[in-house]
Amino acid sequence: MYPNPFSIGFGRILLSKFKYRDRATIIGDILDTIYRDPKGKTKTSIMRSTNLNFGQANKYLNFLMVCDIVKATDPLRSQELARYKLTERGFRFLKDFDMWHLVLMTSRQKIV
Repeated sequence: MYPNPFSIGFGRILLSKFKYRDRATIIGDILDTIYRDPKGKTKTSIMRSTNLNFGQANKYLNFLMVCDIVKATDPLRSQELARYKLTERGFRFLKDFDMWHLVLMTSRQKIV
């Protein structure tokens, strides 16, 4: 049996044992949420739209910032600490992620 090229490329991201969503899906949800707002998203709005708690959101956002996929920009209001936006690398990653997600979903479907 040949190894899955998507899991080779993303390594430990896909090796999760979550009951409902795996790490790759959560990262895709975060990137999609940030992409939809051109002004950027606050951590609270990311948490609400992706259904994550504060600790999980911090973990994923820190990981994405270290990988240079997401950057923290200056806040628009005085109460905000930062707004998160996609970098150029993040745009490419999201585009590739959407393509691979589509490929994997179609390959998982049973042909009737």
